[in-house]
Amino acid sequence: MITHPRVFDDEWTPQELYHREGAVEVLSEAFDPATQGHAAKNVIIHGPSGVGKTVLAKHTMGRLEQHADVTTGLIEGLGTTTGAVLRRAVTVAARDTTPPQNATVEDLRWQLRECIEQPLILVLDEAEGLPSTDALDQLLAIEQLSIVAIVHDEDRWLARISDDARQAFAVSIGLDRYHINELAAILRARAEKGLAESVVTDTQLEHIADEVAGVARYGIQSLHAAAQLAAERDHWTIQEQDIEGSFARARRRIRRLNLRSLPVHHHVLYALIRDAGEISARTLHTRYDEIADICYRGTDLMPIGKRERRNKLQKLREYDLIERDGQTYWVCDAEIPAAIDVPAAESRN
Repeated sequence: MITHPRVFDDEWTPQELYHREGAVEVLSEAFDPATQGHAAKNVIIHGPSGVGKTVLAKHTMGRLEQHADVTTGLIEGLGTTTGAVLRRAVTVAARDTTPPQNATVEDLRWQLRECIEQPLILVLDEAEGLPSTDALDQLLAIEQLSIVAIVHDEDRWLARISDDARQAFAVSIGLDRYHINELAAILRARAEKGLAESVVTDTQLEHIADEVAGVARYGIQSLHAAAQLAAERDHWTIQEQDIEGSFARARRRIRRLNLRSLPVHHHVLYALIRDAGEISARTLHTRYDEIADICYRGTDLMPIGKRERRNKLQKLREYDLIERDGQTYWVCDAEIPAAIDVPAAESRN
């Protein structure tokens, strides 16, 4: 049934981005200066989770690298520090040469300047975590380096970065959910790459595209889950019952992957909410303060204040891990375990 499982992985980048031709063209134009040896324009790619923001950046950079002398790399922006971002940037620019762990920010900035020999384009994935550092300003001050920042809410993100950084971004690309026929065509392309021949009909692909409301990641994972269910049930082709069962399996897988990708701060908040069942914002902050020292013990991170907690809670909501009604929070799927154990309620004192 499933011939090439890798086709359904989030990390898989297709050779063609169907129904994103306009976005590819805009991003390619922003990269044009790099083909002449100059820094590309700084770009923001924004939109809801699962619509292909990172895939757009990786796909377009891959095309650029085929005909231009450029260096590209991807850096995760959540739960990071200025030093960690600069260290990763040096590793990309210097072709996998890793700076020493004890290098200072000043040392790393100097190394980065020295090792850039051609235009460097860095994709800052999940860039919502960067305004709590000065990494953006440090990177933007370096010649020949340009940034593609990937965020969910452009206005909210721009409001949190410095004036200088805000003015540095010349191009904005917004992505929305696909129309049903567009996503169905994308799913057909994935099926042809990853499934046995003629195991799923166009009508079934349209059903999936409609059910997932045009979210590409959810649709691709649902198709994969339907094929898994069909194989487990010894079906020769995907049946309607396989599709109906695919959505819950796909959503749970996406939520697990989303939670796994998040740093410690988000895990502490998720664990507290899941542990409580339902919890008010006030109680959540109180409990966080009470158990923070225990949960952060053994890490190189410090507990965060209420403002940053609210930013992390927003990310948990964007990742479909928690929900909120007024001032009350709860997890979307209690079957997804927390990665951090928090002290039992009765021991919090």
